[in-house]
Amino acid sequence: MNFSELWVTSKKDTASSGRDEIKSQAEHTERQIKQQFEKLHQFLRDEEEATITALREEEEQKKQMMKEKLEEINRHISALSHTIKDTEEMMKDDDVCFLKKFPVSMERVQISSQPDPQTPSGALIHVPRYLGNLSFRVWKKMQEIVQNRSRACKSVSGL
Repeated sequence: MNFSELWVTSKKDTASSGRDEIKSQAEHTERQIKQQFEKLHQFLRDEEEATITALREEEEQKKQMMKEKLEEINRHISALSHTIKDTEEMMKDDDVCFLKKFPVSMERVQISSQPDPQTPSGALIHVPRYLGNLSFRVWKKMQEIVQNRSRACKSVSGL
């Protein structure tokens, strides 16, 4: 092989080696990109799960509160029903007996007929707590993580 053939072969080998190095770099960089995106995806999945868990906990609390309120309303309805039934029974008595029992009956009616129970404030899910600025809040948390990783990378690299 003469000098020019050796020179051409050497240049081809160098180019081939460079091409292989570029391919290797691209593959390595692609793996790193995928790893970084997977970390971001995992962060988003974790945030989603935490937010939904908090929502479900609030839902259970609100449902329990409404169940207790409904039980209270049912007790109130039952007491009123008994009072009505007793009053109807007394009305079947003769007028004198009814009038004698009337003051006691009126007292029972007044005790039983308390104001209608109102839906307590805060009974519904506080939707803005979960949806209000959701993207912004998650972005801020993500920004903290990115900054922490950036600092860690700089300290490892000695910058």
